[in-house]
Amino acid sequence: MIQFDVTLALPDGWHVISQGDGTSRDDDGKARWVSDSPMEQIYLVGGPMRRASDSAGAVELLVYLREQDDALTQKYLDAGARYIEMYRQLIGPYPYSKFALVENFWETGYGMPSFTLLGPQVIRFPFILHSSYPHEILHNWWGNSVFVDYETGNWCEGLTAYMADHLIQEQRGVGADYRRNTLQKYRDYVQDGRDFPLAEFRSRHSAATEAVGYGKALMLFHMLRQDLGDEVFRSYLASFYRKQKGKRAGFSDIRAEFEAVAEVDLADFFSQWTERAGAPVLAVSDVGTVKQGDRYVVRGILQQTQSGQPFALQVPIQIVTASSTEQFVLEASTVDTPFQFEVDAEPQTLWVDPAFDLFRILDARETPPSIGQLFGEPQIVAVLPSEAGMATVEAYRELMRTCQSDDHKIQIVLDKDLKAIPTDRALWILGRENRWTETLFGKHLLKDGKAGHVDLVGKELPFSNHSMVVIRRHPDSLEKVVGWLAIEPAAAFPGMGRKLPHYGKYSYLAFQGDEPTNIVKGQWDTTNSPLSNSLAPTAKPAARPKVVREPLAKLPPVFSSKALQQHVAWLAAPEREGRGLGTNGLEQSATYIADKFAAAGLRPGGSNGSWFQSFTVNEGPEGKPVEAINVVGVLPGKRTDWSGQSIVLGAHYDHLGFGWPDVRAGAKGKLHAGADDNA
Repeated sequence: MIQFDVTLALPDGWHVISQGDGTSRDDDGKARWVSDSPMEQIYLVGGPMRRASDSAGAVELLVYLREQDDALTQKYLDAGARYIEMYRQLIGPYPYSKFALVENFWETGYGMPSFTLLGPQVIRFPFILHSSYPHEILHNWWGNSVFVDYETGNWCEGLTAYMADHLIQEQRGVGADYRRNTLQKYRDYVQDGRDFPLAEFRSRHSAATEAVGYGKALMLFHMLRQDLGDEVFRSYLASFYRKQKGKRAGFSDIRAEFEAVAEVDLADFFSQWTERAGAPVLAVSDVGTVKQGDRYVVRGILQQTQSGQPFALQVPIQIVTASSTEQFVLEASTVDTPFQFEVDAEPQTLWVDPAFDLFRILDARETPPSIGQLFGEPQIVAVLPSEAGMATVEAYRELMRTCQSDDHKIQIVLDKDLKAIPTDRALWILGRENRWTETLFGKHLLKDGKAGHVDLVGKELPFSNHSMVVIRRHPDSLEKVVGWLAIEPAAAFPGMGRKLPHYGKYSYLAFQGDEPTNIVKGQWDTTNSPLSNSLAPTAKPAARPKVVREPLAKLPPVFSSKALQQHVAWLAAPEREGRGLGTNGLEQSATYIADKFAAAGLRPGGSNGSWFQSFTVNEGPEGKPVEAINVVGVLPGKRTDWSGQSIVLGAHYDHLGFGWPDVRAGAKGKLHAGADDNA
């Protein structure tokens, strides 16, 4: 670990960013940075940039773009302030004096201590503000302040994904969906010898290593939180950060701190989830209901069907009754674990792990067929459309060649040479002219044959200028899938090759144009989970229940201390004369506030369509009546049944001027700026 200071002479217009405190360009045309905190290495990045800044408390927020873009800049400044404040409250003080977003020349997503380096297209995707951006901000606590002891396993990617990517989805009420997608990636990509213990994860270099190093670690922290409770989990985060800041930490340090905070022995838990490969596979058998007096008893057996030793699990069980939903936790550490639970009303449905709280291998019926399943298969068959023309056939052939790897072998055949669908392998059916398109997908999506349109979940799309993907289950194998891929125009082939691997969780897609641009995406519904059991003869097939929980943290509202300080400085300036009654400064302030109301999108609420409402103060500073004005802005509500109601938010913008009407001894005649008031 090192500390450093660096000074650089720069070309005109250049800014260079590094870790620590300093400036990317001073008045002498030099960049100067000092890092008093320990670092693993020194970064210098920069070029001809436009710099903008704001503050989040004591933290300077910076945005460096290659071209001026005020709207984009403000979005990142606002989002940065919110996420830094959220993590400050959750973990502890932000460890550096600045955080900078730097636009790269190439499409990257890097997180360095006190700044992030993102690509020009990446930063302009609207979802990045609430996915990759907070992920990189959080890395300043995990990975760039508490460093990773890589010899014992990289824990920080999983913890960062859990507290950024997962937390944001949890705040939106879809945390269970995010966890299901995480488990789906593990099921799709970690096959045939690709699994390994979490303690062996160093960095991501494939979909399989991501599914373990990010996904399994994410679920480890989620299971700890479910077992120990939110209060303990939050206490752990603050304590671990406080003790380990500036040091290298491993899973053993994480375990020790959890044990200290929760006062429990977690040796078996960490050994099981960090030193052992694999995951449990769950099944339920012999489920039934018995009425005992006024209550009902639900009985059954929870099974672990994976090879090898059973895992020690805390299994969430949910029983939906005629009047309520009841939650239970089953301790299961054997191959077969009998259970029985009592409920007050007649039970209708039993669900095992309905919110995907356990790290486990999902049953195929718990996930929709997806593109990721095809990319995760060790061996697949790609079927070319022999009637499509030589150029199109060769384009599909080259696309499949680029998708091949040592872990993903593709046998390429012509449709006319394929006599029957292989039952043991997944397939790509390529091209709308493919002889197998109508056989496997016709009844699902084709409207009027090979020359027509596709009806994709109710959206009619022509083949012309559109590229489409549809995935369905293999007709002969629950574990396999079949995908249909049709690309048009020919210029879209390179783009589809780049983009498809990034849409792994989806069941169907549509793109438009040469780029190509995504216009439709989605997943098929899943309703037949084997971990759901109907308990009443008349009960209808139940949709997966929604488990409602409070998120680990809530994102604070947008707040700009810089903007607030600018308002205060203007209103409290000597030119405003203390905003005393009857002064020009008070009149100027009214106009200032009206302008800000207009900029905020309010509509005038004063007299005759204006912002102002006049009234008379009977006795002013000179003992005579003085005319004054209220400034009124209106934000209309959206509910018509509340149209006659109002909520009034009021604050006075006048002040004591030169000491009227109330003044402390010795202060009469002195300017009262009012900066400590609610101006």
